[in-house]
Amino acid sequence: MTLQSLLTHLLSERPEAVQARVAGEFHRMAAPFEEQLVISGTGYLGKLALSGLRSAGIEPLAFCDNNQQLWGKSVDGVPVISPQEAAARYKCCAAFVVAIYNSTASRNQLRRLGCLRIVPYPVLFWTFWRFMPNEDRMELPQRILDCAGEMEPAYNLLSDEPSRREFCAQIRWRCLLDYDCLPQHDDPREMYFPADLFRISPDEVFVDCGAFDGDSLRAFLSAANGQFSRIYAWEADAGNADKLARCVLELPSAVSAKVTLMPYAVGRQDGKVWFSADGTVGSRVATAGSAREVQCRSLDSAFTETRPSLIKMDIEGAEPEALLGAARTMARHRPIMAVCAYHKCDHLWTIPQLLKAANPDYSIFLRRYAEDCWETVYYAVPPERLCGNAHAEIPLPEEVACLS
Repeated sequence: MTLQSLLTHLLSERPEAVQARVAGEFHRMAAPFEEQLVISGTGYLGKLALSGLRSAGIEPLAFCDNNQQLWGKSVDGVPVISPQEAAARYKCCAAFVVAIYNSTASRNQLRRLGCLRIVPYPVLFWTFWRFMPNEDRMELPQRILDCAGEMEPAYNLLSDEPSRREFCAQIRWRCLLDYDCLPQHDDPREMYFPADLFRISPDEVFVDCGAFDGDSLRAFLSAANGQFSRIYAWEADAGNADKLARCVLELPSAVSAKVTLMPYAVGRQDGKVWFSADGTVGSRVATAGSAREVQCRSLDSAFTETRPSLIKMDIEGAEPEALLGAARTMARHRPIMAVCAYHKCDHLWTIPQLLKAANPDYSIFLRRYAEDCWETVYYAVPPERLCGNAHAEIPLPEEVACLS
């Protein structure tokens, strides 16, 4: 299915019908227990779900979680019990909201335990989005379809069929929650460093934007087999930066000597930004309030004398601003770019255009490393760094015409 045929299909549903379908999905799946809810998962998504429900005036009955250490305790005042206990108590009198990344196993577990009303997290968002202002990775289908005209320019920049297929599947999933349409995801161990697209060079200068606690630094070292020139690890959250520093100290001295820690946010220009720092993977540039000010640098200003060759960005929604602040670097030094594209829905079609605008020589690839539309990465690879079996597939003239 091409993007054009997919959008033709999706846009054939009248806007008011789309709104009615979206508004009614939670009721269809949860009725008659729309206010008797158990949240499956106590992590980041579970807490977002709890916050949204409480803002809507609904107090969940319980959390259920497979982590035995949490059983008998509470999270934000809500008791935590095992899935088995939750099913025994509530399978006939409550709906279960599965607020877990890669939720297939959890949904199947609840079904085996006899739970009949199981609601995926995106359906909860569709109904309670007004009460979930911090959930900016999801979007309402009607708002996605309002942007249909912005998608084709990005789609036409993609360099291979797997990327185009993934792009279409993600639009379909976000509009219809059709889990069956998503292709098999790639190996999570290759996230940011896919061996089929490029190879790590012994001279690699790796810029890790959003280094968190060193997880992607360790992945890079594994992919590079210890052979690299330099690492610049950026992390603005002080708590995460402490974990990152400890990670670097634990490395062999010959390796740690080549790692520079950069305690900055990444953005379009140098200055100060508000930053929500909670010591988790969700730390991000934010608005004033609970956030605090941190120093922000652009990559263009930071690397006037150093030539980055591989730049990874996983910065919780700040990727477009950071790309604008790295445009000169991409044009001058032609680094491979690995940029997360799932923190906001429209990044699916805005990020490839920013990459290509910075360097028209880039080949653009889209890959996903999780069941749903999380852990999605765009790669921009200059022709001299492409693997022999990775090449830009140029659409035939008639294919281009049919997409316009």
